[in-house]
Order: sequence, then C-alpha cells, then structure tokens
Amino acid sequence: MLRAKLGLLATASIFLPSVAFAQLSVCGVSPAEVQPFGGFGANVTSISQPAQMQVQLTPGVNNYLQFEVSAPTDVRIEATDDSGVDPVMVLLDTSGNELASDDDGGGGRASRIETSLNPGSYCAKVYNFSSNSGSTTVQLSRWDMPAITPGAATGGGAAEACTAATPANPIAFGPINAALSGGGQISFSRTGAVTYHRLTVDSPLGLTITANGTEADPVLRVYDNSGNVVFENDDYDGLNSQIDMQTPLQSGDYCIAVSALSDGEQPIDVVVRAFDEQAFLNARYATGEASPPIGGSYPIDNIGIIQSAFSGDVLVGKDARWLMFEVTEPSLMLIQGIGNGGADSQLYLYNDRGQQLGYNDDSGIGGTNTRDSQIAAELYPGRYLAAVLLYSYEDGSPSEPVRVSFQRYVRAQ
Repeated sequence: MLRAKLGLLATASIFLPSVAFAQLSVCGVSPAEVQPFGGFGANVTSISQPAQMQVQLTPGVNNYLQFEVSAPTDVRIEATDDSGVDPVMVLLDTSGNELASDDDGGGGRASRIETSLNPGSYCAKVYNFSSNSGSTTVQLSRWDMPAITPGAATGGGAAEACTAATPANPIAFGPINAALSGGGQISFSRTGAVTYHRLTVDSPLGLTITANGTEADPVLRVYDNSGNVVFENDDYDGLNSQIDMQTPLQSGDYCIAVSALSDGEQPIDVVVRAFDEQAFLNARYATGEASPPIGGSYPIDNIGIIQSAFSGDVLVGKDARWLMFEVTEPSLMLIQGIGNGGADSQLYLYNDRGQQLGYNDDSGIGGTNTRDSQIAAELYPGRYLAAVLLYSYEDGSPSEPVRVSFQRYVRAQ
C-alpha cells in the first residue's frame, strides 16, 4: 500500500463539463484510450461516496481512467482481485508522468494507492500482471471514506516516482562504472516497505540488478532523474526480482526503488553488476526459456539417433539438463520425464533452430496426482533438443533423478 504526501506542483484548476472532458489531451496517450472515471470523470474532492467502475482486464492491455481533483485532497484508488486477476495500478498526471504505482498493496493481489494530490486532472492506469482475463472493481475515494480492499499490513510494493528531489541513499561514491568494471559488483541489504537508492553512470552502461528475499517478495524499479520508470521487474525467479538492461543506461543520475510486496520487515539483498550478455543467455538456457545453440559452449548431452526407444536417468538440480537427439524419418515422438513419485519434472522441446515445439508439466498420465511430464510431437528428420527441469528447486538442495524416456512411432505402411 502507498500512503505518502506528494509535493506536487499545482496545475490550473479548470474543470470542464463532461461533454468536453473526453477531448482533453491526457495521461500521455491518445484521448480515445482514456475513460472518464464512472463515465463522467468523477471529482474525488466533491464526491459524497466512493465512486466505482468495473474494468475488464486483458493481458497486455492498459486501461486509463481519468478523474479530477478540485482542491488539495487525500486520495485513495483501489483495484480488487475478485475474479482471480492481478491488477497493477499506476497514477499519472495529465502529461503522463508517473506519480505513484502499486501491486498487491490492497492485500492479496489487489492494488491500492493512497496519496495527496493538488488540483488538476489525473489518470489511474490499470493493467493485469497475470496471464488470465477477468474483471476488477476500481474504486476512487478519499481517505475518510471506506476502502474496498483490506490493505496489506506491511510491505505493499508501492513506490512513488523517484526524482532528483527524492531522498535516496547512494550505492557508491561517484559514478559506478569503475566499481563494476572487471566483474565487480555492489551489494547491500535493506528492510522497509520501500527504499530508494541513488546511482550515477558516467558513460553508457547496462546493468543487472537482482533483489532476493522471498519472504519480502521484492519489486525493482529504476527511475531516471525526472521520475520516469525506465526498467522494472517483479517475480523474475520465484518471488525474487531481477532487471537485465540489454539497453544501456545513458550517462546521468538514476534511482533504484526496492519495494516489499509482502513483509517489509524482512531483508532484501540487492546486487548491482554490469550486464553480461553471455550470462544473460546462459540464464535463459538454464530455465528452458530458450535452447542453447548446438556446438556452442553450453553443456548438451548427445544421445544420438532414436531408432525406436531410449531411456536413461539424469540428475537435475537448479539448471535444466539438455539432451540432443536425432530422428532420420518422419516420426511421432513421445517424451516423458518420470520422477517416480519424487521429482516434479518439466519438459521443453526445441528444434535445432531454436524454435519451441512443446512444453509440459504434470501431464496427468498415470493418475490425476502425477507430477510427471510428457510431450508428444510429430517430428521430421533432423536434430532436436529436450530440456528436463524441476518445477521448484531450493538453493543447496540435492539434485533429483528423473527418468527420461523417448519412444518413437512411425506411420504404418
């Protein structure tokens, strides 16, 4: 949850009738993308009860809801998670500048922003963090009115935009380029719902920033000196976060906001290092998100041509085990990852060009409670890569054996 006083510059207190409202240039997007809150552009200063509207959340779609403030007002904006969606909310001024944001600060997966606003027009941008579609109830109210979400006891993941005026702790004395050269890194641990950390780069530099602390459920955001979000991440690896900047930061001052979605009293360990392209690619191979190139440096076990069937045991830990095989004629290939009641396996299948052909977790074959995986795919002559992973793995845990079975079928003549 975000509750803070914002020192905003007052904008002109001009309030147009609802007929002209939709014609304003607002929130940094086309007016056609903006909905007046409640259909008429609610004025939160003067409403006698909370204003609500139903919003359909679809993955990849932003919803812009415009409202008015006619006098300095303590404002609360909320989005519920009733239908299983995970709403994220961003507060924008009329020019599209981010003033505050929140994910899960309303309790559960609901969002809530509480802040003080000066007169002007504002927008709540609401979008869905999850991959499923559903509706959310968005409520606009003041602090003296009943909330629609329970709120989070600590944490909340809310972060106001970090500008040059925001108090922030420097992560290094002077520019960080020299400190990160040659594989160096900057590490620190922090607690609290939201903390801000300042850095300076004196030449273009890509960064990898990790935030580990499962009990806190960290969120990372990087702001430029004007308070614009340039990078953000939540739940890169389980509940931990990581930002990989493939586009370097240009010379200047920046701010890292580290938020705790869950327990703000738990520590979050933050590491900042220079972006390493090969390490970034290897991390994708290790999670099965992409296949390593055949003949490259990433380890691949070659099991050769599958004549009719093949099975073998592999030990799987944190990283995927990659198996290369070949078929010499059109075939139906059945691939299984069998944990025998122990390992919870996952399977990915790629062709030799890196195109994903299949993925499975918990096939259900052999009983509804099975955690074994299975892929069936029609293959043409060529080489293929199968990745075997564990659904979950805790650092320091022993590797687990998975029986990998390949069965090849051909069309009857």
